[in-house]
Amino acid sequence: MTLRLFSTLGREARPFSTVVPGTVRMYVCGVTPYDVTHLGHAFSYVQFDTLRRYLLSIGYDVKYVQNVTDIDDDMIMVSKRQGGRPIPEIRDENLALLQHDLDRLNVLRPSANPFATGHIPQIIETTAKLIEGGFAYEVDGDVFFEVSKFERYGALNGVGPEELASRENPESKREHKKRGPLDFLLWQVTEPGEPSWESPWGPGRPGWSIECTAMSVAHLGEQIDIHGGGRDLVYPHHENEIAQAECVTGRSPFCGFWMHNGMVQLDGVKMSKSLGNLVLARDLMKQVEPDHLRLYLLSTHYRADADYREGALEAVTARFGRLRSAVVAEAPALPGPGAELVRGGFASAMDDDFNVPLALESLDQAATRILAGSAHDGEQLALAAALATLGFRFAGAAGPAA
Repeated sequence: MTLRLFSTLGREARPFSTVVPGTVRMYVCGVTPYDVTHLGHAFSYVQFDTLRRYLLSIGYDVKYVQNVTDIDDDMIMVSKRQGGRPIPEIRDENLALLQHDLDRLNVLRPSANPFATGHIPQIIETTAKLIEGGFAYEVDGDVFFEVSKFERYGALNGVGPEELASRENPESKREHKKRGPLDFLLWQVTEPGEPSWESPWGPGRPGWSIECTAMSVAHLGEQIDIHGGGRDLVYPHHENEIAQAECVTGRSPFCGFWMHNGMVQLDGVKMSKSLGNLVLARDLMKQVEPDHLRLYLLSTHYRADADYREGALEAVTARFGRLRSAVVAEAPALPGPGAELVRGGFASAMDDDFNVPLALESLDQAATRILAGSAHDGEQLALAAALATLGFRFAGAAGPAA
């Protein structure tokens, strides 16, 4: 079976293909490090880490870029709230905590981890090109993307501009200056005391979406294969990215496969910093081993919402013990016909829109046979290899710096 992945653009699963044969250019939206990270971040990054590992296992060369949004309204707000504490200090403190958590969860380090503040020249250049192309306009130091100039705006969400205009839009600012309701800032005038950079339009700072477009093009080129992120980014962030990238480069599609993970809920309510209902991965790893938490996170399909409730970790305890015991069991670790049985079930599930929960069911059945002494030669070796592909340390998976 050929790998098929669901793309939010078009809302269908299609055979996976890449711009450059054998190479995957993958961009996953990173954090805005103004506060602690939570289980929702861990869910997203473990899922995309596992996809990356699977692509590597089937022979692709993967370049994986994950950005850091280190200048935006939230970063400025927290800095002011903390008495003018420098934003780089806040950023570095929270990134260190995130990296420690992800390292423990055995998430591979990105090929590149660019900061928005490190790409101001590219952001300014991209904005200038959009103005030159007639896709953006400047008003008193603010630069807006003119959505009406991009006919395909709304395609990622599967709706027209009228429907999008009725939705909540965190990028909707300075309405009195805009030509159209969906126009969004590429460059903005800053308030006194806020970080700013010189530009052709005066001192200011970037808008939100332009940062990812500039960083993606800088590190991966004008067209990419996979763009990942949470489902909450489909509008406006990723819709805006498509418009910016395709208008500035003249190339379409900007991205072949848009992959969006579901949200993590706490007792049925979306987990978020604004609601204060956060469960932290580092706290859960005080209760269970990191591999145990990784198994819990991979037990939900990446496109589905995970609902964390009391006893959720305990629900996968038996499976975790079975899988680990089967890998280390004193059984003849011999090659044989059983390997194809395990590999076939695993690959069939993974190739069906990256269905890790189904793959785990297949591996759990193999583990049961191994522990019962009824497995065929080759099953134990194949089980260990498959679990390593899913990133489990107990099965010999490569570590974060691999």
